[in-house]
Order: sequence, then C-alpha cells, then structure tokens
Amino acid sequence: MLKHIAVFMLLAAQAQGATKLVVGTVPNVGDGASICAIERGYFREVDLEIDLTPFRTASDMTPLIARGDLAMIGGGVSASYFNSAAQGMPLRYFLNRAQSPVFHALVLRKEFEGKTKTIRDIKGLRIGISATGGVSEYELGKALEAAGLGLDDVDTKALAPPQAVAAMQNGAIDGAIFVPPFDAAAIKGGGFKLLEIDATVRPKMEVGGLFYNTDWAAKNSDALERFAMAHIRGGRCYLEAARGGANRNEMIDYFVKYSPIKDRAIFADMVWSTINPDGRVMVESILDQQAFYAKRGYVPKVSAVEALVDTGVVERALARLGK
Repeated sequence: MLKHIAVFMLLAAQAQGATKLVVGTVPNVGDGASICAIERGYFREVDLEIDLTPFRTASDMTPLIARGDLAMIGGGVSASYFNSAAQGMPLRYFLNRAQSPVFHALVLRKEFEGKTKTIRDIKGLRIGISATGGVSEYELGKALEAAGLGLDDVDTKALAPPQAVAAMQNGAIDGAIFVPPFDAAAIKGGGFKLLEIDATVRPKMEVGGLFYNTDWAAKNSDALERFAMAHIRGGRCYLEAARGGANRNEMIDYFVKYSPIKDRAIFADMVWSTINPDGRVMVESILDQQAFYAKRGYVPKVSAVEALVDTGVVERALARLGK
C-alpha cells in the first residue's frame, strides 16, 4: 500500500513539474508525429505536457502565436509565411512535418485522357489550386517552368479541395491539384491522374512544419529542444506507419481519436505524406519558394534565411538524442 502511495506521489510530482505547451494545428496527417509522441509518452519522458489545439484555418492561429498565446503552430510553407517574417512577426520555422513526396496529384477531367499526356498539354486549361500564394500554386508553377511554360499559360482558380471536386464534375474547371484523399474523390467522380506533381519539383520540396514564437523560445530554449527530441521520435513512429509498418493500425487509431474524420477506412486507404526522419528542414526549398512568390509579386520584401528558419534546434535535439 505504501509503495502504491509513493508511486502515486511521484507521478503527481512529475505531472506538476511538466511544462505545458499549447500547439495550434489545422488537423491533418501532418499531425502524426505530434500525436504519436503524445500517445506513446515521448513528451512525458522529457517533462512536457502538450495541448494539441485544433483550429479551422491557419489564419485563425497566426494572431495567437504573434501574441504569445500559442508557443507553436503547425503550418505550410506559403507566401503568408514569408510576409509574416518580413513584417517582423515573432515566429520562426524550425521543424519539418511534411516534405515531398507528399503525393499531390494533378487530376484532369476524363475527357482529356489520351489527349493530355504531359504537363505541356495543359496549356490553356482551367486548373484549380487550393489557394493563391500556396503550395499547390508553387508546385504547379515549378512543374510548368520545367516544361518551358509558366503559370500564365493556364487559367488558375483558387478553390478548396471539396469545391474543386464539384467544379470538375460540373465542368467549371478542367482539372486541379489535389491532396489525398481528395485526389481519389476527383478520380472517382470522373477524372484521371496526369501525374504526381510534387515529384516534379526541384529542389525537393519542403511542404509544412512547425513554427515557434521567438519570444517564448528565447526564454525556454531547453523546453524547445526537449520538444524537438520527442517530436523527432514521434516522427519516426509516424514514418514507420506511413511506410506500411507494423504500427500502421496503431497510427490510424490515433488519427481517428484526434481528427474530425472518424472513418478508419479513409486513413487506411490514404497515402500519407513523407516527413524527414530527423526533423530537418530543407532550407534550399524554403528559399526557392520565397523567390517564386517574390517573382509573382506576392512577397514584396525578401527575408534573409535567419529570419525564416532556425535549423539549430533540431541539430541540438539530435545531439541530445544521440541518433
């Protein structure tokens, strides 16, 4: 009995001593590393308690991390990220959550099958992208540039994936860039996949990651490194499942628990995006994306790499992990 009381008191003391971090996210499979680290106790092992808080959009999170209400947020590489850095907002990108291959597909209406065989053949077509200044516009632009064309050679329409599926079906657009599982829905609704467009992008593409509040990080460098240590371990857990490992069903359980999508079959059938097993950020890609958006006129002021990315946190975390 006394032994049980002692164990209970130890656990209570550890819980009281844990640092609580609120991390904002728009729920998606990119949360896999965080979720696995929470569920397997990797954060608890480094005395951290993580509150993974869902938001509807990235724009809902940005004011909160700027104020310091959130220690970190998950998000994609986009024009808004570069503009936030240029405006001196207190955030920094430091940890990878998604990199190519992420299996983004260029899907066209079935009537173009056989007529449209390469990216050059979409010249003049109406192509849906998820957002102006977002990753799908970047990867479409890079793919067209590699074929000797440019974004001005197609008519782009900014549409959320569900709306793009419907727009293809009613003929409002000729095709769109889709992320899983919307590519499958578009194909089922009368489309065909021309290519996995992110695979064509060079340099290899940094898609999404975690940002920290710089004011918080300056005061909590040790907690930040401990977070990175646990997250990297969670990322390796997720990556094993993404590659069809023995823990895939375990990871699907976690997704069903944390996601608003409760259908296991959707996660089971979905191709999951790739992450860097060491959490490292592909800096060359981030600079290339900034240059692309600046050329498009979306980023009036280009920032130095130090204002965009902190690579040191991951390297110190890896050194502490010893692997």
